[in-house]
Amino acid sequence: MVTLARRGGGDWLLSELVARAEAAGRPVIALVRAEVPGEEGCDMSLRLVPGGRVQVISQSLGREAEACALDQGALEQAVAETEAALRASAPGTPLILNKFGKVEAAGHGCRPLIALALETGHPVLTSVASENRAAFDAFAEGLAEDLPADLDGLERFLWPQGRP
Repeated sequence: MVTLARRGGGDWLLSELVARAEAAGRPVIALVRAEVPGEEGCDMSLRLVPGGRVQVISQSLGREAEACALDQGALEQAVAETEAALRASAPGTPLILNKFGKVEAAGHGCRPLIALALETGHPVLTSVASENRAAFDAFAEGLAEDLPADLDGLERFLWPQGRP
């Protein structure tokens, strides 16, 4: 499992990495941030790859809300679909996840997906913000490797032969 030290923008970097992989015909499974026209503030959407379906994972709390709210059910649905794609893929196909965030730090979200990927021979790439790093390190149990946030370097790491 590899991680990006996230200093802002890590989720967009991973989205671009997935877009490049798709354009090159490289195998990839992903749950990454989606850019949706009209989204603002606390709106959150993820793109599921393969397929490209966009799943909104935020819930509206109204215009007066002062915090963002995750729609846990929507996230669980996205994770379940990604798990099905992972189970149907060849070992070695990379799994790229938006981030190891607060939900994962609390023991939920994509944690089971990461564990399944590692158990079945899939490399995992995700980003981790500093506030979630201790929880991630405890979860990873020394299996993680930090990589620089360099798009070309990440491509070479995940697809060293440049193969589709």
